[in-house]
Amino acid sequence: MIEVDDAFPDDMTLGEAREWLREQIKDKGARCPCCTQFAKIYRRTLYGVMAAGLIAAYQRYHRDWFHMREATRYAGGDHSKLRYWGLIEEEIERRPDGGRSGWWRITDNGVAFVLGTWVIPRDAYIYDGRCLRLDDSRGLVTVRDALGQKFDYGELMGSSNYPWSQWTPASEEDRP
Repeated sequence: MIEVDDAFPDDMTLGEAREWLREQIKDKGARCPCCTQFAKIYRRTLYGVMAAGLIAAYQRYHRDWFHMREATRYAGGDHSKLRYWGLIEEEIERRPDGGRSGWWRITDNGVAFVLGTWVIPRDAYIYDGRCLRLDDSRGLVTVRDALGQKFDYGELMGSSNYPWSQWTPASEEDRP
């Protein structure tokens, strides 16, 4: 069990604890004085692999529902973060065991972003799995900006077969 910092008095009210924690989570993050869970607001930026995965999903499924791993051949969780910018949406139905279905689809804004007719704020600020706000103070991003130098937009969009050689999938067995 994690010990609570001795700096927090036993008579600290819930309101005082919330106020203290709200200040701490903006920068370095901190352990909640009530439950000891680590809390932090994270700045996330859409980057090349995420944009390439969105293009791959668009190439294969357009606006149909897809399972993220099948669409992108990438086992990481960053593709689901595209939801923070409203580029994808998750199927809301739950499995019989109560878990998430894992099905996603590209939104109209996601299609526009892939096609280069929509820009998004560079950063999303995330707390506890929720987007608190999108921030364009560091600029707006096109799909080409997000792809960076590692990926070629024309090559990705010009072929219905995604160029898998540009990234390493979760395992060699996952290669098409």
